Amino acid sequence: MPIFNPRFDLGLRTLLPQWRRMALGEHLRADLLAAATVACIAVPLSLAIALASGVKPETGLITAIVGGVVAALFGGTPLAVSGPAAAMAVLVASVAENHGLGGLLAVTATCGVLQVATGALGLGQFMRLVPLPVVEGFTAGIGAIILVGQLPRVLGLPPPGGSQVLEVMRHIGELAAQARLVPIAIAGATLGLTLGLQRLGPRFPAALLAVGLPTVAVVALGLDVEVIGAIPRALPLPTPPAMPAWSELPSILALTFVVYALASLESLLSATAVDKLSRQGRHDPDQELLGQGLSNIASALFGGIPVTSVIARSALNVQAGARTRRAALLHAVFVLLAVYLAAPVLGRVPVAALAGLLVAVALRMLAVRRFIALWRESRSEAVVYVATFGVMLFVDLVEGVQWGVVAALAITAIRLGRMPHGPLITGDDPCRVRLAGPLTFLSSLGLDSLRKQVEQLEPEQQLVIELDEVNTIDTSAAEQLADLVGTARARGVRAALRGLHPELARRVMAVDHAGLVQGVLAQTDRDVATVLASEKPMSARQRLQFGVDHYRRDFLPRYAALFRQLAPGQSPHTLFITCADSRIQPSLITSTDPGELFLIRNVGNIVPPASAGYPGSTGAAVEYAVGVLGVAQIVVCAHSGCGAIAALLEPGRIAESLPALRRWAGATNAAELCRVLPSDAPADEIARLNARRQLDSLRGYEVVQRRADEGLLRLHAWFFDISSGEIEEWDAEQVRWITVASRSTHPPPTSPLEARPTAPPAV
Repeated sequence: MPIFNPRFDLGLRTLLPQWRRMALGEHLRADLLAAATVACIAVPLSLAIALASGVKPETGLITAIVGGVVAALFGGTPLAVSGPAAAMAVLVASVAENHGLGGLLAVTATCGVLQVATGALGLGQFMRLVPLPVVEGFTAGIGAIILVGQLPRVLGLPPPGGSQVLEVMRHIGELAAQARLVPIAIAGATLGLTLGLQRLGPRFPAALLAVGLPTVAVVALGLDVEVIGAIPRALPLPTPPAMPAWSELPSILALTFVVYALASLESLLSATAVDKLSRQGRHDPDQELLGQGLSNIASALFGGIPVTSVIARSALNVQAGARTRRAALLHAVFVLLAVYLAAPVLGRVPVAALAGLLVAVALRMLAVRRFIALWRESRSEAVVYVATFGVMLFVDLVEGVQWGVVAALAITAIRLGRMPHGPLITGDDPCRVRLAGPLTFLSSLGLDSLRKQVEQLEPEQQLVIELDEVNTIDTSAAEQLADLVGTARARGVRAALRGLHPELARRVMAVDHAGLVQGVLAQTDRDVATVLASEKPMSARQRLQFGVDHYRRDFLPRYAALFRQLAPGQSPHTLFITCADSRIQPSLITSTDPGELFLIRNVGNIVPPASAGYPGSTGAAVEYAVGVLGVAQIVVCAHSGCGAIAALLEPGRIAESLPALRRWAGATNAAELCRVLPSDAPADEIARLNARRQLDSLRGYEVVQRRADEGLLRLHAWFFDISSGEIEEWDAEQVRWITVASRSTHPPPTSPLEARPTAPPAV
C-alpha cells in the first residue's frame, strides 16, 4: 500500500457513484429521521458556539448549513456531521478578537486551502502525528476557558475587556455585587435540563429542550433579559475574504497553521470515532481533509467560521440510524429550514440559556476522569497534558499547543535516551552486557556509562556485548560503539560484538577509523570463542545460565500474563512433528508463543505405524494431541542436511557402540524408503519424501483418520531449508512444493523422485 495517494480530482471518481446511489432514495426514511434528530441538537449548539467564538449568532448557523452541505458531499466519512465545533471556539474567538471578522475569514479560507492541498497530495494520515495528551490537554483547556468565559453571561454581568482567564476572573470579582438572579436562574435551568435530559438517551433532543423551555418561560413571563437578537432568514451572498494588512500577516499565518492542524486533527479523530460506531469500514483521511477543506473555503465565502467534523453530532447521527451521507446533508437542510421558518423565535433565545448550554459542553470537555486515568497510566504523559492545559489557560492558546508538543518530544527523547541494557555481568569470564532497542545520539549517555564500566575491567578479561536486540543505530551511536571497542582494546580487554544485524554492522564499520570492529563481530557463542581466542570459552552451563538470566530479564515480564493463563492447562492448535536436530526451532520458524504448538521431536521426524504392535511415546503423543487436546492440524517438518537420512543411506557407518541407533535404523519406516530409491538420490529429496511418508503413517491412527474425515483435522508436510531459512509445504493438488509464506510455487524438482509413490510396502 503506497504511503502517498494523491487525488487531484478531489476524489470525484469515488464520490460520483455514491452521489448517484444517494439520489436513488434507498434508506431515505432512516436518513431523514437521523437528520432531523441531529438538526435539533445542531441549531442550539451552533448558536452557543457562535456566542463562545465571539461572532454573531447567525454566523454559527451559516457555518452549520454551508459547511455541513459541502463536507457531507465531499468528506471521507459518510456518516460524519460537520459544523462549528466547541473545541475550536476559543481559538476562533482569539482570532476574531485580535484580527476582526476579516482576519477570521482569511484564516478560515487559508485553512481550507491547506486542508485541500494535504488531502490532494495524500498526506492526510500524517495529520495524526500529534501526541494524544496534547490533544486531550488542549480540549480540556478549551473547556476550562469556555467555562470561565461564560460566567459573566451566567451572572448577567457586562462583558470583560479581555478573554484571558485571569482577566475574566478579575472582572467577575470586581462586579460580583452586580450579579442578577434571573440570568443565573435561566443558565442554571438550562444546565440542569441539559445534564438531566441527556440521561434519557442520545436520540433525545436534550439541547433543544434545555434552551427551548427557558426561552418559552422568558417570553411567557416577559422577563427583561439579554437575547441573541434578530437573525436573518436568508444566507448572505458569497464574498471572497479581504486580504489582511501586511503587518498582520505573520500573526495570521501562525494562527492559520494552528487552526489548520487542530481542525484537521479534530475531524480525523471524529472520523475514527464514527468508524467504531458505524462499522461501515475505515474512513478515508485524505478524502476527509479534502471535504473539510472545501467546506472551510465555502464557509469563509459565506461569512462563516472554521468547520470540523464534530464527534458528538456525528455519533448522534450514527445512533439515530443514518445509513448514507445523505443524512449529514439533510441535517444542514433542516438547519436552513429552521432559520427560514423560525428566525423570530430563535432571535428571542436568552443569552444566559446559551451560556448554560456552553457550561454543560465545557464540563464534558474537561473530562476530569480521563486525566485521572492518564495520571494512573503514565505520569510522563500526564505532564504533557498539564503543560498544554496550564500554558493554554494562563498564557496563550498557540503557546499551549507548542509547549505541549515540546514536552512530548522531550519526554520521548528521554525515553529513547534510556538505552535498554542489562547489567555488566563481571562475575564470569567472559563478562557480558546486553543492549537492546534503537541506539541513537540520544543513547550517548548510556554508551558513555558503559565505556566507563569497561575502563574498570582488568586487562586480559573478556567482554561480550550482546546486540541481537538492537533494531537500529545511527552514526553517532555507531561511532561510540566503535570507540567502545577501541577502549576495550586499549585497556587490554578482549571484546566481541555478538548478534549485530549485518546492515547495522556495516554502519558501525563505516565509522570505525581504527578498523577494529570487523575483527570482533560474532553471531553465535562459537563465533565469540573464536573472536576472543579464548582458552576458557563459555561452558555449556554458563551459556544456559546466561540465557536464563536473559529470559528472566527480557521475556518473563512480557509472557507472565500468558503463563498465568496457561497454568490451568493447554489448548494448542497444532501438533508439530519434527527432527531432534538442534538447528530446528519450531517456535522460531513459526513465530508462535507458548501454548500454541504441541511438539514431538525425534530422530528423523518419524511416526511409527499404528500397526507396529509395540507401545511408543510418539504414537501416544499423537493420540493425546488429536484425541484429547483436539489440535486442528498436524505438521510433519523435515529439514535439509538431515543426519538421520544420511545414517539411513549408509547404515553401515553407524558405530557398533550405538546399538539403539542401529536398531532404529533397521526398524524405521524411512529405512524402507531409502532402500527402494536409487542409491544416488539426493538426501534432501529423500527427506522431503520422508515427511510425506509420515503423513501416511499418521492416517493409520484411527483417531487421526476419523477427525480428518470429519473435516476437523488437516495434515501437512513441510520442509525447512536451513541454509536459506525458507519453509516449503507439499501441495497435493499442484503436486509440488510451495513456499509457505507467499504460497508461490517451488521450482519443479530436478529429480524424478517427486513422481514416486510415498507408501512403500509396510515394514
